[in-house]
Amino acid sequence: MREEEHFFDDINELFVEAFETGDNTLINSLQFEGDNFVDYDAYSEGGIKQIFLCTDRRTGRRVAMATLKDISNSQKVEAFLREAKINAALQHPNIVPIYEMGIEEEKPWFAMKFIAGKSLADIISETKNLEDHNSNFSLSHRLDIFMKVCDAIAYAHSLGVLHLDIKPDNIRISNYGDVVLCDWGLADIEATSCDEKLLEFCTILEHDLNNQTLDGSVKGTPGYMAPEQTSLVKIRKGRHTDIFSLGTLLYSLLTLDKPFKGFDIQDIIDTTAKCDFIKPSKLQTDLPDSLEAVCLKAMQLKPEDRYQTVEDLQKDIDAYRNGFATYAENASFLKLLKLMVYRHKLRSGLVMSLLSLMIILALVFVHNLDLSKQFVEKENEKLLLEQDLYLQRGKDSAPLFFERAEESLKVFDFQTGLRFCKEALERDNQMKPAWELKAKFNFAMEDYQECLDSLAKAGVSKGRLINLAKIALLAEATDSRQEVRLDLLRRLHSFKDMTTFSLLLHNIIYSDISLDERLEFCQYVIGLRNKRTAQDAFNFNYDPQTQSLDISNNPWIKIALCLRNFPAKKINASYTSINHGNNFMSHHLEYLDISNTQIVELKSLKCKNLKSLNISGNIIHNLDPLEQYPLISLDISYTPIKYLNFVPKIPTLKQITIKKKQFSRAQLKWLRPDIELIEK
Repeated sequence: MREEEHFFDDINELFVEAFETGDNTLINSLQFEGDNFVDYDAYSEGGIKQIFLCTDRRTGRRVAMATLKDISNSQKVEAFLREAKINAALQHPNIVPIYEMGIEEEKPWFAMKFIAGKSLADIISETKNLEDHNSNFSLSHRLDIFMKVCDAIAYAHSLGVLHLDIKPDNIRISNYGDVVLCDWGLADIEATSCDEKLLEFCTILEHDLNNQTLDGSVKGTPGYMAPEQTSLVKIRKGRHTDIFSLGTLLYSLLTLDKPFKGFDIQDIIDTTAKCDFIKPSKLQTDLPDSLEAVCLKAMQLKPEDRYQTVEDLQKDIDAYRNGFATYAENASFLKLLKLMVYRHKLRSGLVMSLLSLMIILALVFVHNLDLSKQFVEKENEKLLLEQDLYLQRGKDSAPLFFERAEESLKVFDFQTGLRFCKEALERDNQMKPAWELKAKFNFAMEDYQECLDSLAKAGVSKGRLINLAKIALLAEATDSRQEVRLDLLRRLHSFKDMTTFSLLLHNIIYSDISLDERLEFCQYVIGLRNKRTAQDAFNFNYDPQTQSLDISNNPWIKIALCLRNFPAKKINASYTSINHGNNFMSHHLEYLDISNTQIVELKSLKCKNLKSLNISGNIIHNLDPLEQYPLISLDISYTPIKYLNFVPKIPTLKQITIKKKQFSRAQLKWLRPDIELIEK
């Protein structure tokens, strides 16, 4: 049965209930036990979520319900809920509405309107296979669809929301012609222009802070994404990104083909980054020049060469449809004259002298010029009033951006914090605490001249940060970057300024330095941060073939934060005095030996690709944090662990090493048959 027929059956039952007498009243139909949503049918599946069709028992209508496939990944849960919240904040006829959201058995879900129909991608594909492309999908119909998508994006931009994944697959056309833009999973918020209610979504996700690798990652759909969405073009994403994607959508509507194609994903990304695509007119020879000009302007490589707003793009489409020249084509006078004659066919058919035509044109020109002048004057007056209002409102919101910058500093997110600092100063450039905070970001990011300039604007003329920035600036002229870094760390450590020391250290360990520099840096910092006598040996060996680091048998080492993000797959830190797992935070690490150390808990250990772990000889009790890792082997011998109930929670586990008689026979029953048990 078609979904529309199912819906009308539900409506029919509702009317029958409405006119039935007795106790079966409408008010009773709302009083029921059990779940509100029933009769689930699988509909579609995406990257992180599944879509089901179900019946809302209160209204009797069929709705679409999105659920998260994998709730064990906290990043995916956060992204799923963020998509639902942003989508729910957008109320527009061309944006799919969210009805309700919640959590059932720890699994988040949200219900939305079900659009019975097809995706635009399916319609384009079907039309492409027809001999007569215009028979069921005329150019005028395509432009109608495009303008409605533009309406949705223009509305989202007015609230500071970016879609960042505009493509035919995310646009649905109902059986009755409604156009709806779906899937806001990659949506982002522009902090500088968003509604204050949406500013809360412009936060730093926990997985961003743990991995420090989001900047430059590819986010979008190959074939329709903008160059700045690839990792090859260093341009900040913004409204211009959506405008580029609207251009790719217009390209597909005009040519019935994708703008960017290649042999594989990387090839498509490379052509996207270079904005290398076939012109629409080479695929559709009868394509109007005006529409091709609009499409090409929207798909310019540089953001400043594209349309600056969605409304500007729509104005050009309207100009074409109404017989006017578009701004994108930079039409000649003859083209303008030709279009004017075409717009007034009946009038142009009359016999008129050349002189009369020129007089009419002159009068129209003068009249339009006068109207334009009056319009410009009024717009200037309006702009001045809006600027005054904006400045006042902007100054009031400066503390909010300053607070965001302070939060970013606490979690070492320098790029985001510096951006928030700049936003605060754009609204109130006399805000001295913001200048001082910006100076700290500049120093941590090793931009010492900018640090001094920021301190000067903050009115700070002396202090440790100024002295260190001046020393570093002078040293950069003669010494290597590595020598400058080590000298600054030594000075900060001698001053016991561990806050600034940590900021600079964190920037260095996540910066792009060579392996030799990293090894020298780690040995120096470990020696600096730990008390070591002249008699203490220092075991520090790195094998580049196996990517293994050995710092074992150094009982004097307590702190080794410089090993975060270290490019090693294996680290042996046994028989040291290290007491915290965050010293080894890294996505490279697969094998870790922390046996016979001072580490007492594993919650601080953040190594998402960890496969082998040795905690023998430690006083660790709780193994629950290991559920998030793809562990294959685990050594828990000579620990106080007496229960094996953690084993079912680690499905990848294949080998466990224990001490003889460490566990009772009842506990050994928790082991799966495929797990190898080693006793020592």
